[in-house]
Amino acid sequence: MSEHRQYAPVTLPLGGGISRADDHTFLQDLIRTLDTTHPAPDRLAASFLAHFGSAGMALSAHVGGLDEVAGRETALPPLLAVAREAALRLYRARVRRTDVLAGRAGLEAYLQACMGHEVIEQFRVLFLDEGFHLLADELMGTGTVNHSPVYPREIMRRALALGARLLVLAHNHPAGQPEPSPADIEMTLRIAQIGRIMQVTVHDHIIVGNGRTHSFREAGLLI
Repeated sequence: MSEHRQYAPVTLPLGGGISRADDHTFLQDLIRTLDTTHPAPDRLAASFLAHFGSAGMALSAHVGGLDEVAGRETALPPLLAVAREAALRLYRARVRRTDVLAGRAGLEAYLQACMGHEVIEQFRVLFLDEGFHLLADELMGTGTVNHSPVYPREIMRRALALGARLLVLAHNHPAGQPEPSPADIEMTLRIAQIGRIMQVTVHDHIIVGNGRTHSFREAGLLI
């Protein structure tokens, strides 16, 4: 008769105040839960933290990136991808229930989880009502390693269809640095200009890269 081991319930990280020790414990328990025969969950958890920096960034990584750390002989990477999707759904539910911008740290953690380890650029838009509540979070463009096509009129058409009054734009920089390029700034100001005509405000544009974010509003690029 095989031994049946009991583990504490796994709690998916939702960002904010999580220490490295907490991340290690979480990853170790998650590995044990997903692969009960893994010989060294403690060592693998440490390897994930060393490589990705946090449990959240490990969960947001692609299967290929996880394979590099975990090895191809284990079924963990695709199982961790399922855990990632569960975490994203929890993030999305939390963001949808609250004033999006009141929980700024949670919003940035959500965007990191969605886009932080993407190897091509993605451009997504969070459509908000006048109370800063999320109406929709939609991927509006994907592209190459350093460009994603953006169509301002399509964004505004969707905003009007949803009855959105505010927008938070977001895209990732796969190369790592989140600082905006001149093209990023020009595109953002163009969307904001069209939005003013349509009475839709671009509240912020957040760039995700290398575990960090860059806010256009905080940088004074949007007023």
